[in-house]
Amino acid sequence: MKTMNLAKVDLNLLVVFDALIAERHVTRAAARIGLTQPATSHALKRLRALFGDPLFVRSSRGMVPTPLALEAEPAIRSVLEQVEGILRAERSFTPGQSDRQFVLGLSDYAALVLLPRLMARLDDEAPGVTLLVRSTSHDVGLPMLEDGSVELIAGHFPEPPTHMNEELLYDEDFLCACRDDHSAFTGPGGLDSYLSFRHLNVSTKGRARGYVDAVLSEQGLKRHVAATVGHFLMAPVLAGSTELIVTEPRRLLEPLAGHFAFKLFHPPIDIPSFRVVQTWHARYDADPGHLWLRRLLKDVAAV
Repeated sequence: MKTMNLAKVDLNLLVVFDALIAERHVTRAAARIGLTQPATSHALKRLRALFGDPLFVRSSRGMVPTPLALEAEPAIRSVLEQVEGILRAERSFTPGQSDRQFVLGLSDYAALVLLPRLMARLDDEAPGVTLLVRSTSHDVGLPMLEDGSVELIAGHFPEPPTHMNEELLYDEDFLCACRDDHSAFTGPGGLDSYLSFRHLNVSTKGRARGYVDAVLSEQGLKRHVAATVGHFLMAPVLAGSTELIVTEPRRLLEPLAGHFAFKLFHPPIDIPSFRVVQTWHARYDADPGHLWLRRLLKDVAAV
């Protein structure tokens, strides 16, 4: 198939085509679109060259469209209507009347923390709005924004490139959890006691050492990681059903302490907090619906 360089095509010619097929007369078509008769005649000459067809033939009844012109008419009218709709569209967003679908990228951690409150707000303020949530992580979030598979991500991600923007939602700290009836744990002890237990590590990258291990390593310390899993939501399940010590984000563990048989305590070492942000491509900066969703996400994250 022969390709065409649209950069070399004057799309205003489609407006002339539309006027000619409506009026079947060069002078009336010119008046319809505010051009002079010579300018419209010149545009018709260019249209004929572009299509390789006469398009309109003079007759006693005016300009009669050729079969090709009649075949092209619906598609050209549709293109012009779409352009008109885009240009005339009000740049506004009414949550209560919208049926828009937003595509979010969330890890299971971010989904647990943010989705319940976010959905409650949507139920109340924008019941017609829907969410399509796709699983993401520290490594794949920005590429997913880049390729357009999501339009907004929330979680812990690297610093974005200049054509993306981010906003801090909160700083997350850590808590430890262990089973209520742990056979050896009698209460929060010192660092030596903490290191003596078997630990769970969560790594979405599938690595046997994680953030906590890196902090320990900086102090020349090491814990015994007995199991590594790739999903944050396994942490509270295993904390309440095994002898493993779990050290994970506070907003992951606290809400689930009453649902699983584990108790919480503070880590015996200082584990630096990490930033949880929402990040989006710059093409959504001024989108009214996107602005509303980002404000809503910021609100629910602050609760």
